[in-house]
Amino acid sequence: MQFAQPLFLIGYAAILIPILIHLFNLRRFKTYYFSNVRMLRDVAQKTKRESRVKNLIVLCLRCLAIIALVTAFARPYFPTQNDDKKAGNLVSIYLDNSFSMEGNTPNGTLFYDGVENARQIINNFDYTDQFILYNNDFSARQRLRLTKDEALQTLDEWAVSPNSRAWKELLTFEQNACTDVGNLNVLHYYISDFQKNNFDFSQFKHQDNSASFLVYKPAKEVNNVAIDSCWFLTPVFRQGQQATLSVRLRNCGDNDVIKLPLKLHVNGEQKAMAAVDIAAGSTAEYQLNYTLTSTGIQCGTLSIDDSPITFDNELYLTYRVSDNTHISLVEGNGHNRYLAALYGKDSTFNLSTMDAGQIDYSAFATSSVVILDQVKSVTSGLADELTKYLNNGGSVLVFPAEEMDIPSWNSFLANAGASTFSGLAQQEVKVGKINMESVYFKGSMENSNERFDMPTALKYFTFSNLHTDEMVMSLENNAPLLFVDRVGKGRLILSAVAAADSYGDIHKHALFFIPLHNIGIRALMQQKLYNTIGVDHSQSVVKPAEGSENVLSLKSRAEDGGEVIPEQRNMGNEVMLFFNDQPATAGIYDVMLDGAAQDAIAFNYDRRESQLDYPTEKALGNIVADLPKDAKTQLITSESQDISHQIAQTVHGRPLWFYFVLGALFFLLAEVAVLRLWRRREKPQV
Repeated sequence: MQFAQPLFLIGYAAILIPILIHLFNLRRFKTYYFSNVRMLRDVAQKTKRESRVKNLIVLCLRCLAIIALVTAFARPYFPTQNDDKKAGNLVSIYLDNSFSMEGNTPNGTLFYDGVENARQIINNFDYTDQFILYNNDFSARQRLRLTKDEALQTLDEWAVSPNSRAWKELLTFEQNACTDVGNLNVLHYYISDFQKNNFDFSQFKHQDNSASFLVYKPAKEVNNVAIDSCWFLTPVFRQGQQATLSVRLRNCGDNDVIKLPLKLHVNGEQKAMAAVDIAAGSTAEYQLNYTLTSTGIQCGTLSIDDSPITFDNELYLTYRVSDNTHISLVEGNGHNRYLAALYGKDSTFNLSTMDAGQIDYSAFATSSVVILDQVKSVTSGLADELTKYLNNGGSVLVFPAEEMDIPSWNSFLANAGASTFSGLAQQEVKVGKINMESVYFKGSMENSNERFDMPTALKYFTFSNLHTDEMVMSLENNAPLLFVDRVGKGRLILSAVAAADSYGDIHKHALFFIPLHNIGIRALMQQKLYNTIGVDHSQSVVKPAEGSENVLSLKSRAEDGGEVIPEQRNMGNEVMLFFNDQPATAGIYDVMLDGAAQDAIAFNYDRRESQLDYPTEKALGNIVADLPKDAKTQLITSESQDISHQIAQTVHGRPLWFYFVLGALFFLLAEVAVLRLWRRREKPQV
């Protein structure tokens, strides 16, 4: 038998009190006079002996009662087989504060029940023990060792968080926090619902071989509908256009959902609504149609009404509706009526032309696409400007000249890490293959399986050192016709033919116009509707006006929202923002500069917590039983909120204090019985 609070054993000294009372009994006796006491002498001697025996019995009962009571306060217990005698305890407690812990329980939520369980664990340890408390936030304070009072106070400050962690992350964080344990006995407690998508027990193993306890918080009802994701069917937005937003919803519950309202608000105005039906454990996709009525940045919110888990009831998104895109056309062989008709007569484009001998390089900074049409040679100045433009994320479209200076072109292309020209092939060949999955074709044709009358090239340029990242079109002999090379953050699009009659009829065919048109409008395509907190760590925004010295900040549009300053880096015409787990709250955030909004970014919570897939108590028990014996892992589970008894057993083995309290009561009652019954027996008989 061992004691959890051995200092209380000092109370054994209290048995001196009844002993002293017994030795210095100051009770006064009354004297009774009798004419003849010869007949009472034997009775008096017998009564004196019995009184002495009674007092000794009472003294023993009082001492035993004090001993039993003091022993109970010292919290005796039978230690477990693996209990090691150490200098103290280092108690590590993990409390899952992910969104899945918002599930309802008879006492509130799984999270607040978990907080109460953490209190019970802490209260079962001594004030000399040390504590490490951490959750999914992994803050710097959670690496510190706390006293018992500090640990209890820390629990009052915790709340549900959008972060979620897997076993590997938890064990790594805990290992870094539980260093230099010395002669301390280390115990690990994990309070969670142990969702299957986060907790892979094949990764569960402590290097220090210390005891671990899993406090299982089972969810009573598994019902949740989440807005999983959304996307637009068309990548380009123009004012007055009909937009179609596809929305995927997921029913993670055990019951079918009928006629659940799904709403879309854009800039605070409701644009579309649908009533959705989703079978239990399945997904459903719905399309919301509405008209784009304004230009500029658009901030949308998809919403449903579902409980008790509400973090995934809203999905935020942003997109931009632009008036047109700027295209700079550098002409090396005079006016090209085909390109002028394609880009100059479409209100989507703002086309500016310049001669190859008089290039305005300043126009590149505001251009979404730079087109080099039959430019014979590349000067060092043009090569530098094109390389800078490509590295900053621009797009360059090249149509070759029949009498081009191949060495100057190849010098520029090789330095950029792109494919190079080989020469001009005088061969008649038809277009062979179209990449319908290319970004420049995808969504532009209703029937991708339709057989087309392919155009013919009378001559074409061949390429060497191919570094193609995306083949858009190729010829029947598999020679590339139109393809994309990545250069820096930009795209270099090379064509094997020019938009001229001498090359055949490819430039007149609709199959060639489609990718050329989409190359021009790609600047209007939506690159990113939203970011997922904890998953997406960066996003680029358009660089503010030149000369601005102030940094960008993200300001929440919510009433009680805050403002954060992300890490940022200039990338030519763009600024890359690095979030580093900021912000922590979902919503729409304005990109602020000098107090004015420059852009807007949407942030949403990770939907992993939406999938409410838990192990049963029996399954979790089998998992723990199958773990290696050196893992020293026990499962603690209870239908009630109070698990103090189970915690006490895991901390102190089999507790015995209750039996000693009963013993103390028994000895006190025995003393009362002896005093009352023996007094009646001593009453003299006449």
